[in-house]
Amino acid sequence: MRTILCSLLVLCGAVGRLAGQSDAMARAYELERRGNFQAAAERYFEVLRGYPDNLSALLGLERALVPLRREAELAVPAEALLARDPGSIAAYSVAMRGWAAANRMDSVAAVAKRWATADPQNELPYREWGSMLMGQRDPNGARRAFLLGREQLGDPAALSGELALLSASQGDWEGAAQEWALAIGRYPGYRLSARNALVQAPRGEQTKVLWQLSRSTPAGRRLAGELSALWGDPVGGYALLVGDLPASDEEAVDALRQFLDAARAVPGPEAARVRGQALEQVADRTPGSGASRLRLEAARAYADGGDAVSARRMLGALAADGSAPPDMAAGATATLVSVLLREGRVEEAERQLGILGRTLGAENADRLTLQVAEAWIRQGRLDRAEAVVAADSSVEAMALSGMIRLYRGDLAGASTALRNAGPFAGTREAATARTATLTLIQPIATDSLPALGAALLLLARGDSAAGVTALVGVANTLPPSGGGAELRLLAGRIEALQGHPEPAERLFRAASDSTAPATAPAAELELARLLLSLGRNVEAVEHLEHVVLTYPGSASVPQARRLLDTARGRIPES
Repeated sequence: MRTILCSLLVLCGAVGRLAGQSDAMARAYELERRGNFQAAAERYFEVLRGYPDNLSALLGLERALVPLRREAELAVPAEALLARDPGSIAAYSVAMRGWAAANRMDSVAAVAKRWATADPQNELPYREWGSMLMGQRDPNGARRAFLLGREQLGDPAALSGELALLSASQGDWEGAAQEWALAIGRYPGYRLSARNALVQAPRGEQTKVLWQLSRSTPAGRRLAGELSALWGDPVGGYALLVGDLPASDEEAVDALRQFLDAARAVPGPEAARVRGQALEQVADRTPGSGASRLRLEAARAYADGGDAVSARRMLGALAADGSAPPDMAAGATATLVSVLLREGRVEEAERQLGILGRTLGAENADRLTLQVAEAWIRQGRLDRAEAVVAADSSVEAMALSGMIRLYRGDLAGASTALRNAGPFAGTREAATARTATLTLIQPIATDSLPALGAALLLLARGDSAAGVTALVGVANTLPPSGGGAELRLLAGRIEALQGHPEPAERLFRAASDSTAPATAPAAELELARLLLSLGRNVEAVEHLEHVVLTYPGSASVPQARRLLDTARGRIPES
């Protein structure tokens, strides 16, 4: 009976101590939550004095001491806990941080070695030891700690990520590449970290990095492919990638997508073609509608890269595939027609649009129809262009019909069609171009001027030199106020864009005829811009002042005032 009573008394005492400990922890945590770290730290110290093996109190103490910059005070309570519980992994880490804050690196090393003895297969003791030495700006000591860990663990890939970052920080990019190859071979999740770290290698070190990776693990060689692409050699990078694709479809797709992630950041046609090849490979390993979407994306990449043959190969079957989702078939048709137009194969594009147009919605079909008509115009085939849009009643088609009439020299018909289309049809650029066209032909008194239509058609077909010559020829037959000044202004702008300042200057001066007050201020403004670009600021200022004073009601005056400030050096030119 006495034994039972004693046991009950001991049990009651233990329960009381636990309750007291719990209350003290709750008070400490509440103080911490309120941001009263000083008082919280005192409470946690109080708990640890009574219960030195309370890991939660030790961790709470660390949270309270860090904002107070008193981490050095952690070492003693952490060591006290370890004396009672040598298997407490978290306490080793806290003790090391405490000794490091106290600048006692010998004690940090001692704790790390005790931790490693208690847990001999764990990298953490060496990782934290090395990291703390890095924090103390002792990279050589950190390297010794990491290499000791590798030796003690008997694992040649141990701590490779840490050694890679350390090597890069010391400018040893070849060593960093070697360590990253080991790291991603063991831990595939490190791949993105490895790429982001190695891509920062200076240009002079990039060849060494690629050489080191290309002679390492398969994962390292695939990483070399990604880096090659990012460093401007997407073709060579893709060759490295496909030379080491995993046999498993799932792993191969993962590697291809990783490469695509890098290649998408690289501009230029070579990179676009390589993206097409990688996407096609992913599509070949993907079932169902996902493959169709990938092939459509591959086709667009091929088209962007100028590989029309591969783009058509992707698109032809996809557009005609009755099992493809409607949006997929529509996208394939649109891309196929665009590719054919880019190649100049207008007749084939029109034929494909006629065959596959059923897969498109009305809006997409109308857009592509206009593109086909515009392509016929660029080839000088006005009859074909007119036939393509004949059945289209949209305002965009009306605007295009107006341009076709203009190219035939029918100024009256063109003006009517362009006005009826209004200022909002098509893109903003197209609407602006129509307004400019109306401004060009409005002063001309005659209803028909085939020579002007022929000149404008040359420009539409991309023959700027012949187009300018023809425009000037027509301008010479018209009075300045009757369209001659406007045509010279247009010709001057084209010459300026082509980088021909001397003929542009002559044309702008000729267009600045005071008998054409609607055109002269715009022409003189263009002349001033040209003179500024040639460094002739004094002359430019004279012309800009003339515009402001002579044509105060012109829409060119606000632009002239801003340019005048630039010419006088009052504001930097943007």
